[in-house]
Amino acid sequence: MNRMDIRQIQSFASKVPLFQGLSKSEYEAICKAMIQRKFSANEVIVHEEDEESQTFFIIASGKVYVTVITSEGKQTILATLRKGDFFGEMSILDGKPRSASIIAAEDCELFMLYRRPLLEILKKYPKITIQMLITMSQRLRRSNKQINTLSMMSVYGRIAEVILQIAKDNGERVGDIVVVNNPPTHREIADMASTSRETVSRVLSQLRKKRYITTDRKKLVILNEEKLYD
Repeated sequence: MNRMDIRQIQSFASKVPLFQGLSKSEYEAICKAMIQRKFSANEVIVHEEDEESQTFFIIASGKVYVTVITSEGKQTILATLRKGDFFGEMSILDGKPRSASIIAAEDCELFMLYRRPLLEILKKYPKITIQMLITMSQRLRRSNKQINTLSMMSVYGRIAEVILQIAKDNGERVGDIVVVNNPPTHREIADMASTSRETVSRVLSQLRKKRYITTDRKKLVILNEEKLYD
């Protein structure tokens, strides 16, 4: 671990939604406590049920997956977090073990804050505390929706729902279609939909034949969002 040039950290922090609305002096105070660390693709950053819950993370570059192991022993991807997102706040606040694992989806760079300086920051800057609570509430709502979707939908519906969520999170609308560059692999979609890679391949093939989507290694195009559930 090493400390970055304070100006680089300040430049990054000024663009993080969690820190929006702070003054220059407030940025400086927070940035002095940050530590930089890099992780390689597929490296586990945080282990589910880890009791050593002393670190809060902010993503400076790259992306990570939030994953849990189901009762059947299968890994499921609950969310994808990217530059400017944060994680690790729940265990910092309640002192309980980690509720999910965090895995680097690609090479990434993170800024870390240990528990004591983070709690001091939250006490001193209520704006950050409020924004953190808002983000936590949004994530909880999304997780509840995903759990209901996985439990009530057919496997076809689950995969369609995952594709629509990917389009919503990462897609760019071009006229009547949505283009997703560098989409998740079949394996990753399978983990998001709690199914097998083979099933994902089969369903995507059906969607291509119906002309609802087109795909290649670098692009996923949603041609007809409304028909995905047919």
